[in-house]
Amino acid sequence: MNLGQSQLFSLGDEEDFKSLEKHMYKRTYKKNQLLFTEGDPRDKIYFLLEGFVKLERFNQEATILYLDYLKPNDFFPYRGMFTDEYYHFSAYALTDIVVYYIPMTIFENFILSDKSRLFHVVKILTGIMEQHEKRIEIITTNYVKDRIELTFAYLMIYYGTKIQNGIIIDIPIPQTEIAKLSGASRESVSHIFKELKEDKLISQNDNKQIIINQPDYFLNRLK
Repeated sequence: MNLGQSQLFSLGDEEDFKSLEKHMYKRTYKKNQLLFTEGDPRDKIYFLLEGFVKLERFNQEATILYLDYLKPNDFFPYRGMFTDEYYHFSAYALTDIVVYYIPMTIFENFILSDKSRLFHVVKILTGIMEQHEKRIEIITTNYVKDRIELTFAYLMIYYGTKIQNGIIIDIPIPQTEIAKLSGASRESVSHIFKELKEDKLISQNDNKQIIINQPDYFLNRLK
């Protein structure tokens, strides 16, 4: 794995990577396989090489409390770094995935041994917090249609890839997941989804991936 492709290691040099290589382990998981569950010992940090991962946490009433998606070159978990003993959420393979992991104590000691590395991690975690704040702003919007359209804008910005006829959302995300992200009902999402398709603002390819046909419309919704 080229660790330099990961945002977390973009500051390092070749010698830094070599010092970690002997502690790295490669694993593959099939779609829907569990990597770890909430409450497991927080003993590994993962680097996603291929595919997509979903992080989620529920309360005792099975109401979802936390939901996030990870794409190639992301690392996880980031919550509790340097402090917590257990994972605060569960991680599932949203697709077939390839990951590398490093024992958490080795990774944390590596980061703490150099101030510039620690500062770099703080900057990355700040960016993640800002991303999550944008999601909170979306789900606190009063109108359901606004929340759903803003969710499409969010997915486009953070998980989209530019193509000839717009932007494709890389993660496979069904309407049930959009409902969770937007804090809307499955029925509301289905209705708005149909409207957006009829207005040719979005479409889907043969793999059911969502294509944003008019990105400017959704970007303007964020203003």
